[in-house]
Amino acid sequence: MSAGILIDTYTWFEIFKNSVWGNRALAMIERSSPLFISVLTLYELQYQLEDEYGHEVANTRIKTILSYTKTIPVDDQIASLAGLIKLEQKRKKSKMGAVDCLILATARIHNLNVLTSDIHFDGLDETIVL
Repeated sequence: MSAGILIDTYTWFEIFKNSVWGNRALAMIERSSPLFISVLTLYELQYQLEDEYGHEVANTRIKTILSYTKTIPVDDQIASLAGLIKLEQKRKKSKMGAVDCLILATARIHNLNVLTSDIHFDGLDETIVL
């Protein structure tokens, strides 16, 4: 049993779009706790929200997210495990990027499930796919 849910960047954007997947995610989030976010997801959100909607909207949305989640930083344990995950994914010919490997490592170390629709997480035990 997991200790909570780590919400991926992809999920937040589906929520903002009010998509079918976003509505499913929101329903799951409302039934779950505790909720977590990786510092890397904050990085991706800041960049993408700022680029798409501007500073004010980006800051408002990020403040809202942070009011419902606990942020997990990347530490040496997460970074080391992510390196092993990246090597494993490379051997499988997967194109999982470094940030996704770090998010997966965060989930594994903290015993969390990743809530996402990102295909790179498909089929992984830690993943709750929308």
